[in-house]
Amino acid sequence: MIVGDTVHRKMVFHQRVKDFAIPFKKRIKSLTYTDPENRKIKGVAVIDNDFSHASANITAGGVGQSYVTVRMKSQRHHPLNFEVEIYV
Repeated sequence: MIVGDTVHRKMVFHQRVKDFAIPFKKRIKSLTYTDPENRKIKGVAVIDNDFSHASANITAGGVGQSYVTVRMKSQRHHPLNFEVEIYV
């Protein structure tokens, strides 16, 4: 998932979000970032490293705000393995 503009922007946050698989369950994690300098977010990239049918969406804030909350959900029986990048 890529929201906003990430090309020629300054990356201010990068984190790998991983969680192990549990049989018959989906793994769900939320990640919240707030810019300490109160800059407006220009782009958010959330990349599924496993190329599975996992999903990610923004539940609060995002482009045009100084904070963002991203919710990531794995495919059933699969681990969670995402890269989250935030650009200003």
